[in-house]
Amino acid sequence: MAKRTKKATTTDGFGNQVQSETLTFKQMYDDWETACKNISSNQIQSEGKKGKTTPPNLLEQVKQHVTLAYRRPNSKNKGGTGAHVVIDKILESLKSEKLFLVKEEKELKKFQKELRKLNKKGSSLNPSNIVFNRPETYDVVEGKVVNESKEQIPIYGHYVDKYFVDKYPKKKYTLQGSWSDTAKNVSNPPLKQALFGKGDLVTVGLADVVDKAIEELDNKKINLYTIGIKRASALARIPSVQSWVRRNIVKKKFYPENSGKINLTEIGNALLIEEFTIRNEIEQKILIIAATNKKIEFAQEIEAFKVGQISNEVMATLIREVISRGKTEYIKVKNGYYLQLRGLSDPPSETHKEIKKSWMQHLWA
Repeated sequence: MAKRTKKATTTDGFGNQVQSETLTFKQMYDDWETACKNISSNQIQSEGKKGKTTPPNLLEQVKQHVTLAYRRPNSKNKGGTGAHVVIDKILESLKSEKLFLVKEEKELKKFQKELRKLNKKGSSLNPSNIVFNRPETYDVVEGKVVNESKEQIPIYGHYVDKYFVDKYPKKKYTLQGSWSDTAKNVSNPPLKQALFGKGDLVTVGLADVVDKAIEELDNKKINLYTIGIKRASALARIPSVQSWVRRNIVKKKFYPENSGKINLTEIGNALLIEEFTIRNEIEQKILIIAATNKKIEFAQEIEAFKVGQISNEVMATLIREVISRGKTEYIKVKNGYYLQLRGLSDPPSETHKEIKKSWMQHLWA
């Protein structure tokens, strides 16, 4: 038996309904953010530099560290405000209920590259390589650290090792073996865990969430996009919609008065049960304009769409827009009448046609 794919129904942020495979990265991000918020600076024994405000939790420490990464000497983004905006926008897009836009996914892919740089061995911005110094040798006499050597040795990752535990007993530091090391590229301090997971505090890191988000946005499609029409002129540009309108505006069943006056409610209801396939990227761009009245691009591919609601006014506009794009000046209905709709030219009468024909014959006789 074929495995059934779990589908989710959400919104695009513009009042339209989206049915697609469940995007698991949204829940991954929520879990990650909650975990990092709930880990206080005290828990990770992080006090910051004297005279500077310490971020209250691990989430804010991540934001601060990534901001520094964006402000590294070779980075184009050197402004503190701009750097904060970058990380805040990335995190906001990961938890937003709106559909991901193409431009947001591009930013996410840039961010993915930045994270990979942060995790490179030898990188000074790799949390495993953040360096602290402490005396190479010292003695503990009656609970106090004495005879500290002038020579210093580096500690990488987190500053709390046995020396700090001995030096500051009142702070009640506790040794966490994996958080610091005397060698580079070895330790796994809380900051690195928050970014890359695989630790005692955080198992799934921000990098894991970003990787999953990009994978799903590239591979999971929007199966059905149900729209309210915000720009009928755009919808009228889609070939399958044009074909449907042209086929249906000549059907006798939509003219109950046996005249050229079409019943907009009936033809509108018929449109609501129709599903249209999106054949290419151009059609998808046009559809999004019709649904949102904005020139934006969704990161996910749309397979099909339908109209969820339509007023008589919008239905009339759609018909007029389709007719204006066709080559037929007047639409003749199966009952023998011409389509009558406000905004269309009145078709010439039979008498007018005969007069015109006679005049032309006389002119060229």
